[in-house]
Amino acid sequence: TNGKTLVIKPLAPNTKSNRWKAHEGLILKVAWSLNNGQIVSGGEDCRYKVWDTYGRQMYCSQLHEYPITSLSWSPSGELFAVGAFNTLRLCDKIGWSHSLEKLNTGSIYSTAWSSDGIQLAGACANGLVLLAHLIERRLEWQNLELVQTSRKSVTVKDVSSEAIDKLEYPERVIQMALGYNHLVIATSAQCHVYSTYNFNTPIIFELKEGSVNLILLSEKWVYL
Repeated sequence: TNGKTLVIKPLAPNTKSNRWKAHEGLILKVAWSLNNGQIVSGGEDCRYKVWDTYGRQMYCSQLHEYPITSLSWSPSGELFAVGAFNTLRLCDKIGWSHSLEKLNTGSIYSTAWSSDGIQLAGACANGLVLLAHLIERRLEWQNLELVQTSRKSVTVKDVSSEAIDKLEYPERVIQMALGYNHLVIATSAQCHVYSTYNFNTPIIFELKEGSVNLILLSEKWVYL
């Protein structure tokens, strides 16, 4: 950054830098996603903005009450966190806000995601460390709606019959996938595979090679 300007400098010598005016005030924070290639910036003008690498603006937030003091992308590049004075906001990669938490922390100076993209830590002006967990994730398939209701539980609702199944786990839920008449839940230690016709008897196996970052379903296979 250079004052109100964002600058991308190529590694190749004698190559022109790409620079553009990004904010009306001093730029305080910038985060660049390795997965989606997008840039999010925030500054003293109390806004955060999403850019592509050519400097084209993809989103500009509404005016906040205080300057933006922290920004960080989740490992997947699907979400980013925005910190300000007594404020933590969760946004999708387009910039739309999913949730807003009003806290008593002072300014949040820095945030960092866990490698699985489910937990967030923040360094706060009051000397405390903020810990947050991503919940209320939703999946839909045919007449089923899946909602993660807490760190260790999900609810499956059949919208046609209003039947509800609550599924609880001993460890925190990391990843979820729903489709092809199956539900797959990966926790920090196990993988649970359900038939959508019966949520009482899942197939369970241990995850011995670390946490799951992605689940893909096909008609006959589950890819972790």
